[in-house]
Amino acid sequence: MLLIFMKGLKENIINKSVVVKGDYMAQWFKDSEFYCKCGCGRNNIEPDLVMLLDEARELANTTFKITSGCRCAKHNRRVGGSAGSSHLKGLAADIAASSSKKRFAILQALHMAGFSRIGIHKRFIHVDIDHKKPAMVVWLY
Repeated sequence: MLLIFMKGLKENIINKSVVVKGDYMAQWFKDSEFYCKCGCGRNNIEPDLVMLLDEARELANTTFKITSGCRCAKHNRRVGGSAGSSHLKGLAADIAASSSKKRFAILQALHMAGFSRIGIHKRFIHVDIDHKKPAMVVWLY
């Protein structure tokens, strides 16, 4: 009986605190980090993206603050996102980069983890796994 209670408690805690999609449970990210920032509740984040972010976070040995994950169409327009934004499909995330040292550590780890689409802004780094777009690219905002 205690095992059943503990199992139920563990599942409840996990489901509310970290990304759990299919068989994958994120080590470094909470599910809430990927919700659309407008408050609409959209969260269609792709587990493969979270797996790569987890690996990069481990390699970087620094925190990753997700400033944008999933977006609904309305919020995407409001923030100036492109009509074909990978955020709409749950295939992209923006990570805060507050200093050049942190930016370097994040970029190095993203590359080592296997990301091949990276956008660099002075305040954040965009990564996505949108296979319908060109790979092996880095761009500036």
